[in-house]
Amino acid sequence: MTSGGQHTVTYMEDDALESGQYYLYMFDNNFGYSKTRKDYDWTVNDGIQTSITEGTTSYYYQYLVDENEGTYTLANSFEVPFSAYVSSAQNLGDHIVVNSGIAGLLSIYDTDGNLEQQFSIKKNDRFIYRIYFYDYKGYYFS
Repeated sequence: MTSGGQHTVTYMEDDALESGQYYLYMFDNNFGYSKTRKDYDWTVNDGIQTSITEGTTSYYYQYLVDENEGTYTLANSFEVPFSAYVSSAQNLGDHIVVNSGIAGLLSIYDTDGNLEQQFSIKKNDRFIYRIYFYDYKGYYFS
């Protein structure tokens, strides 16, 4: 498993977990680039994308972190449309909302990674930076 360019890393508690355990989930761009390390050869990382325009796959990753044991384990993952930069992921009940920013796609998956709906924007050299859903219950509305 290769990883590069993570966006929207989110901490998530779960009452079913033991004390000291939690989840982290993220949109992993799977794109290797560093402005400060131009000498680094990203192609040594098997599977990582190195072209903004020719990349094929980004990922949703969810890890179980165990602070007591000092470990982390991949708990869930699936492929999502490629986006070298920007993008976001949000766990929302029984759904995972994914924004592949450069591709201009909003995708809604079930927790097994099955695509349920997908929306796109008219490109015109634009991209979607982040997408989040909020219900504002108890904030603006009763």
